[in-house]
Amino acid sequence: MPSNSIDHLHSLLALSIVGIILTASISSYCELIKRSSEIRELKNVLERVKSKVDYSLLLLTENNSTLTLKFQMPSKIGNRYYWIRIVNDSSSAWIEGGFGINSRMKGGECHVYLPRRTFASGTFESRYVIAQLNCSIKDGVPQIMLGEKK
Repeated sequence: MPSNSIDHLHSLLALSIVGIILTASISSYCELIKRSSEIRELKNVLERVKSKVDYSLLLLTENNSTLTLKFQMPSKIGNRYYWIRIVNDSSSAWIEGGFGINSRMKGGECHVYLPRRTFASGTFESRYVIAQLNCSIKDGVPQIMLGEKK
């Protein structure tokens, strides 16, 4: 009779371990799905900013003037804050974004490249909600500055 209760205890322990493993794997899979949808939404936000920059560049080259463009951005993606930064090097300019509050400490998770040679700089943090593009032309090179309206 004692071996029967020990068998039940071993069965209970085995089922508990299997339950823990199943719970952990399902939780991990759900987190992976959530993370991939957040990254997809961040890419959509970057594409939206890129379209605003393209529109600004079109107006700049046609009118040869300065332009300030303000537009609303989502305050969070999922339940996470995000940031967007426009940067350039000697050959190209791009928009990058990532999650968190401080964009200066890490590189972006997503990148979208701009089509022309421009001087671009600035950072937008999602907690400010309204983004602002200040655009001008200096020495024939478009200047794009991204910021937030506080």
